[in-house]
Amino acid sequence: MNSTDRRRGVAAGILLLAIGLSVRFPITSVSPLLNTIGDAFHLSASGLAAVSALPVLMFGLASPFAPALVNRLGLSRAITVLLGALAVATLVRPLSTPLLFAGVVVGGVAIAILGILAPQIIRQALPRRGGFWTGMYTTAFGVSAAAGAALAVPLLHMLGDNVVAALMAWAIPVLIAFGLALGLGPALGGPGARGHRTPTQPWSAILRTPGIWPVTGYFACQALIYFSLTAWLPTIAMDRGLSPRDAGLLLAWLSIAGLPASLLAPTLAARKHLRTPLIVSLAVLSVIGLLSLAFAPIGLAPVVVAFLGIAQSGAFGLAIALIVFTTPSAALTAGFSAVSQGLGYAFAALGPLLLGFLAQAGVPWAGALLVLAGVAGAQLCFGVWGSRASQRNQGG
Repeated sequence: MNSTDRRRGVAAGILLLAIGLSVRFPITSVSPLLNTIGDAFHLSASGLAAVSALPVLMFGLASPFAPALVNRLGLSRAITVLLGALAVATLVRPLSTPLLFAGVVVGGVAIAILGILAPQIIRQALPRRGGFWTGMYTTAFGVSAAAGAALAVPLLHMLGDNVVAALMAWAIPVLIAFGLALGLGPALGGPGARGHRTPTQPWSAILRTPGIWPVTGYFACQALIYFSLTAWLPTIAMDRGLSPRDAGLLLAWLSIAGLPASLLAPTLAARKHLRTPLIVSLAVLSVIGLLSLAFAPIGLAPVVVAFLGIAQSGAFGLAIALIVFTTPSAALTAGFSAVSQGLGYAFAALGPLLLGFLAQAGVPWAGALLVLAGVAGAQLCFGVWGSRASQRNQGG
C-alpha cells in the first residue's frame, strides 16, 4: 500500500467514524425529553409522535437523492455539506415551534443521505476490510445513540432545565465532525470524490439488482423496531413506574448493550456461512426481548433491554453489511443503498406513528409490542432471503 492509499484509508476511516458518531444523538437526545419538549412547545401526543417520526420519514424521502448529490458535488464535498446542514438544523430547531419541525426535517434529510454514503465510503476506500469497517461504523452509531439517550436529561439539568440550551448544545459535536470533513475530505480522492464523478446508474438497473428487495425488507423491519423503541421506550418505562432519569438511562442501555454486537455482527458476516445463523439468532432474540418487555416484571427491564440492544444493534450492523456484500459493484453502491435504506426508512417511519396513535387510543403497550414482535418475524424471513442473495452475488 502506497502513501496515497494509506492517507486515503485513514481519511476514510476517520470520516466514517465521524459520520457514525453524528447521526444518532440528534434523535435519541430528544426521546427522553419528549414530555418536556411537549410542555415547552405546547405539543399534543400526536405532535410528539410527529416529532419522533419525521426524521425517519425524511430518511425515506431524501434517500433517493443521494446518488445525484454525490454525482454533482463529489463524495467528500457532499459529506461536508451534509454535516454542515445537520449542525445548522440542530442549532435552530429549539428556537421556535416552526423551527423545531423545520430542524427535524432538515436534520433528517442530512442524516439520511450521510447514512446512504457510508457504505459507499467502505466500498470505495476501505474494501479490503469491509466487514470490520462496517462494524466500526455501526458501533459508532451505537455510541452516538447511547450518548444522546444517557446525557439528555443530565444535560438539561446542568443547563438549568433550559430545554432550548439543552437541545442546541448537541450541535457542538456535529460542528467538530464538520471541521473534520473540511480538513480530511479532499484526501479521500478516487472515484466519487470531489473532481472525480461516477456516472449515476439508472434506477431501472438498480431496482433489478439481485437481492435488493430482501435486503430492503430486512432493513425496513429492523429500522421500524429500532425507531419505535427509540421513540417510545422511555415512555413505556415511565408508564410502568420508572422515573424519567431511569427511563432515559434505559434507552442509553439499549445502545450500550448492543455495542459489541454492532462491531461483531458485521465482522462475522464477512464470512458467508455465518450470515444466516446470525440473522436467525438476532431475530429470535428480538422477539424474546419484545415479548419480555410486554409481559415481564419491570424490575427485569435492564436484562430485557440488553437483549433488545444486542438484537437491534446486531441487526442494524447486518443490514449495512448486507448492503455492502450484496451490491455487485462499487458503482451501484450508492443507488443500492439509497433504495434499500430509503424504502426501509419510509416504512420504518410508520412505527413511531403507529405506537403513538395506539397509545392515544388507549391500547396497552403490550399490544403495541406484540405488533413489533410480528415485524421481527418478518425481519427473520427477509434476512434469510437476503443472506442467500448476498452469497450468490459473491459467488458462493
